[in-house]
Amino acid sequence: MNSQFCIPSLPETPHCSPNQLIQLASKLPDATISIPSVDKVLEAIEQGKADQLSKLDWIYCIHAKAQWDQQNIDRSRKTSAAIWKVAISNSWLQHQLLWRLAVYYGDRQEQVLAQSLAESFDIFANSDLVSHLLPVQIIRAFRSTKAGIELAKIACEQRINRTELLNIIKEDLPIWIPLFSRFIEEITPYFTTIRSPNQQQVRWLLTCLDEMSDSQQINAVNHLLTNVYNNIASNHSLLVDWLRHNYRNGENWYKLSDPARQRLREWIGGINYGDFQKLVNLILNKLDLENFESNRLCSRRDFWANYSNRFERLRILLPKTSQIAIGYEIQGDVDLLEDDGSDPTEVCIFDFGEWFVVEFFRGRGSETRLFPKNSRNEQILFGESTLSVKRIRCLGGDKHDHEFLWQFFCRQWLANKGINPNPGTEPYRNPTADQLQQRENRLGRWKREIEYLERQHRVYV
Repeated sequence: MNSQFCIPSLPETPHCSPNQLIQLASKLPDATISIPSVDKVLEAIEQGKADQLSKLDWIYCIHAKAQWDQQNIDRSRKTSAAIWKVAISNSWLQHQLLWRLAVYYGDRQEQVLAQSLAESFDIFANSDLVSHLLPVQIIRAFRSTKAGIELAKIACEQRINRTELLNIIKEDLPIWIPLFSRFIEEITPYFTTIRSPNQQQVRWLLTCLDEMSDSQQINAVNHLLTNVYNNIASNHSLLVDWLRHNYRNGENWYKLSDPARQRLREWIGGINYGDFQKLVNLILNKLDLENFESNRLCSRRDFWANYSNRFERLRILLPKTSQIAIGYEIQGDVDLLEDDGSDPTEVCIFDFGEWFVVEFFRGRGSETRLFPKNSRNEQILFGESTLSVKRIRCLGGDKHDHEFLWQFFCRQWLANKGINPNPGTEPYRNPTADQLQQRENRLGRWKREIEYLERQHRVYV
């Protein structure tokens, strides 16, 4: 053996005789070992001494209660109710019971609580001292046959999305149970049950949609668009704007069902037509117009109502006088129309998908112009901050009058470009020969007027 490795010396084992150990033990104070049992806990509760029970006593009681119940069937519910009554004022016991109860209802494969304790929960939950607590409300939801819907309702009332909900309760309840991961799919089914949602509820819905996966969001939006009450679009442009931004263009549009796409078209169009309608009404009420001008505006408002589903975007241009009178009462995309010496008029530019429609409300000409939707026209009509009447007219485009019987012929003109009215729109009656002659007489004057204006505008530009 190599001499550098030495076996260390060990201390000698002390020699103690049994007599000495017995003598030592006799000097120790008396000690009794308390073995946990369900009966011990129940006896302490009956005697009003529940506060003297240890945490170990409670843990054993909760664990063994199911087996104890089998041997004491007639006392099972009453004793469980007594335990819940103690929990009302014992926060530690509350936590132990609620955690296990959440697992009991939320993951039914894992039975971690006696059935009698689960069935006696209302004794605890109906107490004014705890009924308002979020974990208590959540477990009430778990017990429902529509647990996901009830969880969504709680999240809505608290104005929190799923992530925020889990962050709040992660110390109190097991957030890993399946119900917590599935209830996000019930967000829009719950929301569509609200007949008249307020602004806060709509904002809550949008925060929930934003945190969903792509597939969850597609399903949620499909359900929303095909099941929600119609009045929501007119009352909540914030929701419509979110849907337009996320689903009107790009690949998400084609992931929606046909009914959902149709509803979204109607919503977007309804919002934009509403702005157009409001503008016309304000002009009629705020500006001092001639009778023929008022009648012409009313006829346009009513005509374009038949195309409300087609309004993708709307831009409003107001002369200075109109902006002073009504500009601050109009929402949406509203700009000042540059003064170029033309007759005062308001201008609306409609985006109809493949076409831009420009309406001149008043003054000489007072026509509708139609431009193909291309990058140049879009940049000018929706991108340039300053536009004038002459600048727009010099773009050219097809044009239509507002002379006698203009509605009948304008609908045909639009249909030839693939712009059709809303489904169910009533057709116009065919004009008589006398009416056609009367229109032809007026139309000649309008054509000469437009040609004159366009020559003047080309020189100006």
